[in-house]
Amino acid sequence: MRLPRFMTVRNVDPHHLHRYLLPHEEDAVVIRRHPALLLRYIAEFIAGLIVAGVLSGLVSQGAVLAVIWALWFAVLGRLVFKVYEWSDEFFAVTGVRVMLVHGLFTRKVDMMPLSKITDLTVDRSIIGRMLGYGTVVLESAGQDQALSKVEYVPEPEGVYLQISAVAFGSGDD
Repeated sequence: MRLPRFMTVRNVDPHHLHRYLLPHEEDAVVIRRHPALLLRYIAEFIAGLIVAGVLSGLVSQGAVLAVIWALWFAVLGRLVFKVYEWSDEFFAVTGVRVMLVHGLFTRKVDMMPLSKITDLTVDRSIIGRMLGYGTVVLESAGQDQALSKVEYVPEPEGVYLQISAVAFGSGDD
């Protein structure tokens, strides 16, 4: 199962992925999380635009109108920030570990060694099934790991198979 082109991160800038890789590591799977992650912020933007438009028709005072539209521009700014944040994060699987690199102001790398993975599960809601995303749950024996769940994974069954092939072997040996 191949991942959609817009979700597969190729030609990743060496400053992004490769700064987190060990010298002997190569990326096996590098993906961007599903854009459905942004639906909440898009809905807030549209609802805010409708509310601002309706209130603008009801209010005639300039100061109140300025506040209404300033609040709407704040919602717009949040949407722009979330889109940029989404475009700058990625989920990667190497021959050694699984990692999620995210955050704009404070960069965070959550990872789990493949050797610690004892169980791999895919969860998909009805909306996730319709839109093509799900949650990959990585379980390990013993202590809690920094990376145990990755939400909004595109085509999670394909990612599951790719992680399984890297972690447990492809069976072609």
